[in-house]
Amino acid sequence: MTILKRTLSAAMVVLLAISALTGCSNSTKKEYKFDDVRVSDSDISKIESQVDDALRENEFIGSGAITINKQDIYSKSIGYADPIKKKKLTNKTPYHIGQLAMNITGAAVLMLEKSGKLNPKDTIDKYFSSQYGESLSKVTVEQLISNRVDFGSYATEIYNTPEEAVRYKTYLRTKNPDKYSAKISNMIVEHILRHGCKKGKQNSLSNYYLLGKIITKASGTSYRDYVQKNIFDKLSMKHTGFVSSKCKFAGYDMNNKVWHRFNEAPSVLNFGFAYSAFGLYSCADDMSAFYKALSNGELMDIDFMKKLKLAPSNDYCGFVRDGNNVSARSRVSVNCGYVHINIETKEVVTLLSNRVGKEDIKNTGDELYSILSSKINGIILSDINEK
Repeated sequence: MTILKRTLSAAMVVLLAISALTGCSNSTKKEYKFDDVRVSDSDISKIESQVDDALRENEFIGSGAITINKQDIYSKSIGYADPIKKKKLTNKTPYHIGQLAMNITGAAVLMLEKSGKLNPKDTIDKYFSSQYGESLSKVTVEQLISNRVDFGSYATEIYNTPEEAVRYKTYLRTKNPDKYSAKISNMIVEHILRHGCKKGKQNSLSNYYLLGKIITKASGTSYRDYVQKNIFDKLSMKHTGFVSSKCKFAGYDMNNKVWHRFNEAPSVLNFGFAYSAFGLYSCADDMSAFYKALSNGELMDIDFMKKLKLAPSNDYCGFVRDGNNVSARSRVSVNCGYVHINIETKEVVTLLSNRVGKEDIKNTGDELYSILSSKINGIILSDINEK
């Protein structure tokens, strides 16, 4: 909390300085543009040194990347991807990114809106059969993406329904469960819709599971093909993809002091191949490229950051908004992720780690953002004074 208070206080000083500048009667003074911020090589070296110290003090194991606007500031990995084989981590090492997949799904929805193939105000009965009841006519796509409705955790509780569990486990016991991914996925969707929407505001994986199906129907192609072509390929995210039974991830369980090497597929299969909510893998450089593209408009010709700022709720596209700051976190098995974006200055901190337990990746990420923000605020103030 102290770190965030320092960051917000520094940001307030900058905003007050900008307000004074823009209110000046001198016509030669122009409104400050955050897009003009450029970090010198000297300042980059100072940021790198401070970030390295912070990661070392936090005993961080994983990969990190920092950007501002279109400028790359930091990219480094610490520790092993597999200490048994002495294989070191790199910023190309794949991690299971868990709920950060929601950010990618949210971007895909807005891209379809921009192309006129989807309207967030549409009710979801446009995409799913009326056999599931009238309640679907009261739920909009925007409510799903804002997590203002709750379809419960039925995607994860399917084992509690005996007749579903028998079919589900039968598919999972096959030698090639990927072959049955469509059947499993459809079965999960039926299960979610049959139980219907509950009252309340909870972050539900089920909402993003349904959004994946809506993207498929609105785009006329599969969720996999749509995000691969329009996001991964477009941004050259070559180390990002869809978790399958062939994927293997590793990490250190700090609570039990055990290093795990395992096939991650079972936990993903438990979510029914929920790519749109949970089932993607990526590396730090790829995810940093994605968030950078979102923040500066490279991915789509709309102001995504303005969308987040004006969103109908503080939970939008898998991001949680607090003023001009948006963030997202994930934790799955022994991999976890963190991102922090400043809407105005377009500062982006991305962390992926394979060390999960007592260490909270949010604390480390917040500290790195505080280091970056303090330096950027100083650059902005210097620019303002020069003008």
